[in-house]
Amino acid sequence: MSLPPAQQSTSTAPPHEGPTSPGAQELVDAAETGEVVIGLKFGHAGRNYEVQVPEEDRVGDLKALIFSLTSVPPARQKILGLVKGKLPSDEAVIHDLALKPGTKFSLIGTPLGKEFKEPEVPPEIINDLQADYDYTSAPLTKRAELAHDARNVRKIKEMVAKLRLGETLNVMNEPREGRGLLVLDLDYTILDTKPATSGTLPTIECARPGLHDFCRAVYPYYDIVIWSQTAWHWLESKITELGMLNEGMGYKIAFILDRTSMFKVYSERDGASLYNRTA
Repeated sequence: MSLPPAQQSTSTAPPHEGPTSPGAQELVDAAETGEVVIGLKFGHAGRNYEVQVPEEDRVGDLKALIFSLTSVPPARQKILGLVKGKLPSDEAVIHDLALKPGTKFSLIGTPLGKEFKEPEVPPEIINDLQADYDYTSAPLTKRAELAHDARNVRKIKEMVAKLRLGETLNVMNEPREGRGLLVLDLDYTILDTKPATSGTLPTIECARPGLHDFCRAVYPYYDIVIWSQTAWHWLESKITELGMLNEGMGYKIAFILDRTSMFKVYSERDGASLYNRTA
């Protein structure tokens, strides 16, 4: 495929990937969904924190909350004293931990930006096209439970609130009146992700054939959005290398959505715990 030469790319600024302001979370009260909230306390790096955690949340949600307060990513968090023995997995429900109000625990972990050196590791990306699980095969009652789960409903409201506050949405080109919205998935849709992230092939050679011609063809009718389950710096890097932010391409990207606009949905598959990110 013949591609236009690379030109000066449009500058972008990442959405907030670190600790978020409390604004969006304050807009969504767990009481609205009838949930019970438990107060917990923890200490980290000489500081004490108090948090309110809905009992329908998962351990993974608690880790995300801790990250928002301390800048310690979940993968680096060592939580001591919350429960006896080993901390349950991320999908464990807070209610099932039988915590008492005011339970205290300690956090050990290095905040982002404070590490001696952080290795650059390509993100784990799920190839949806190779997924062999048919979610529609799940019983209707189970699907209804997921759709009406109090935690899931609240998480959707939190994501919408963050988008409205601009915490996870970076508008690069204002949406045009009267146009539709076309959302393109980066991973394994417009980009063959595996050879691109492994370095086997240059990113530009991993683009879907006809990518730029397609975008030019639909641009008069649709504003274009790029979405990815990866972190912002990976997403921005790949679309820049694809030339999608270059001037004079005949189309413009309205905005980009990365994993900060998503949350985990927990379920089961063949009796085993399963989670997936949804936006």
